[in-house]
Amino acid sequence: MNTTNPKIRMAVAGACGRMGRSVVNTAMQQTDIELVGAADQMHVGEDIGSIASGTPNGVLVQQNLADVIAEHKPQVVVDFTNLGSAMNHIGICLQNSVIPVVGASGFSAQTLAQIESMMEPSSSPVLIIPNFAIGAVLMMSFSQQAAKYFPNAEIIEMHHDKKVDAPSGTAIRTAEMIAAGRTEEPKTLVQEEKFEGARGAEVARVPVHSVRLSGYIAHQMVLFGGNGETLTIRHDSIDRESFMGGVMLAVRGSIKCQGLVVGLEHLL
Repeated sequence: MNTTNPKIRMAVAGACGRMGRSVVNTAMQQTDIELVGAADQMHVGEDIGSIASGTPNGVLVQQNLADVIAEHKPQVVVDFTNLGSAMNHIGICLQNSVIPVVGASGFSAQTLAQIESMMEPSSSPVLIIPNFAIGAVLMMSFSQQAAKYFPNAEIIEMHHDKKVDAPSGTAIRTAEMIAAGRTEEPKTLVQEEKFEGARGAEVARVPVHSVRLSGYIAHQMVLFGGNGETLTIRHDSIDRESFMGGVMLAVRGSIKCQGLVVGLEHLL
């Protein structure tokens, strides 16, 4: 009797982008995941294996995710597009009982509430993952723990110059987790900004400073200040490979998830 578990059928939206190509290349190396489809506005009709790694895999890029789902029947779609496209793709996935695993950033409380309302007719879960790096997930968790003892904190996040949004989804999620971990309110500081924005954007009463420069990939420092001491928690992704273990973890874990899942920590 064959007791081998069937492979998880996976498609990638935004397959030709930097992250998408890394996901494709990683998926091609897995024994329990089968890449069956790829959607992107670029390189339509070309072999995604050749684009991602130089090794053809027979999966051709299609322009519309709906066509990918209809033709190839994936169980899971990994989405590395943008907020607008991701919201559209989530709707398409839910209509077809496909699980979306979304790495796009910019999701607010309002958009998450919108997703929950979209989910009501469907039994498929939705995974929103601000950061797939295991170290980044630990950084956020440690920051939430530290906030119990250090209510005053600031975040400095540094990303490559092609990142279009600021603050990053990781920074927003970290600030929200810090707010949830506080047992007392942060001190209100008396200050004057000589130039607007000098103190950063405030998210959940945490100042967030965004740096965008070539040479960076994804980096974040969380600074806590107390009486006579400071605590710094830092994470650096020096290669996009750092995200791939988390992506595969999310794909495998998504099959057992229910409802809306925000953050990779729920799968660790």
